[in-house]
Amino acid sequence: MQSRFEGIWVPIITPFNGESVDHAALALLARHLAAQGIAGLVAGATTGEGALLGLDEQAAVFATLRGAAPTLPIVLGVSQAATQAAVAQARHLAALRPEGLLVTPPTYVRPTQDGVQRHFEAIVEAADLPMLVYNIPYRTAVNVELETLQALARDPRVVGIKECGGSVERLLRLVHETPLRVLSGDDSQNFAALCAGAHGTIAASAHIEAALHVRMHALLREGQLTEARRIAVALQPLTRALFAEPNPAPLKALLAQLGWCAADVRLPFVPATNTLCGRLRAAYAALQGFAMGLA
Repeated sequence: MQSRFEGIWVPIITPFNGESVDHAALALLARHLAAQGIAGLVAGATTGEGALLGLDEQAAVFATLRGAAPTLPIVLGVSQAATQAAVAQARHLAALRPEGLLVTPPTYVRPTQDGVQRHFEAIVEAADLPMLVYNIPYRTAVNVELETLQALARDPRVVGIKECGGSVERLLRLVHETPLRVLSGDDSQNFAALCAGAHGTIAASAHIEAALHVRMHALLREGQLTEARRIAVALQPLTRALFAEPNPAPLKALLAQLGWCAADVRLPFVPATNTLCGRLRAAYAALQGFAMGLA
């Protein structure tokens, strides 16, 4: 069950045309990413504006992705403050038969670790699917502590963690003191996380030149640190620009410039500023030049 949760995963955007999901653009982008050698897709999570999607929209997004990239595993995002609401969402999504769920701890309410554990246990029991814990304390205001993860991992359905913003020490402990698949979710730390033993990444920045991310991961697995680091260094300027304003507005702006979709986001997100759009163009041009030099 755990073996497929490794490599480079893309938390795919939800393209909009005004207020409606642009399924044609979504399918086109999914096919493109699949051809770059990525390991899987995450839909309806942070980058996919999942908190702003209705359940029916999430289901429709999943159907489009399954049709466009039938060989890729797909994980769906669950993010609710109330456990009852999270359980209901998980049941609804589990009926679609994705390969797993990516679940945040309860947002805003700041429960104890016992409450966090029970929240995840209720969701995995309701869904009966592989579950990735999504630890992102700068959004949820609660950290999923190592001991809580060790307890959750006693259930074989709790297969991994998407770790955002953790220290190298925490990453090492996650890798060596839990049986979980550790996936870095903080793009600026992806290279360091992989060097620390993380099994892969869930990287919004991998929408752009995904093959470079795949190659970097492969080089590290082969022990070619210097070549992998060259790619990591080349990726950093664009990564910084993509997160200079709230994700996914900058990413959608760049994808719009490249012709993949409109730049539309849902409120309370607002479009990327013109200044950042210029910076994104320059950073992309530099990265494209680097990629062509590797070919």
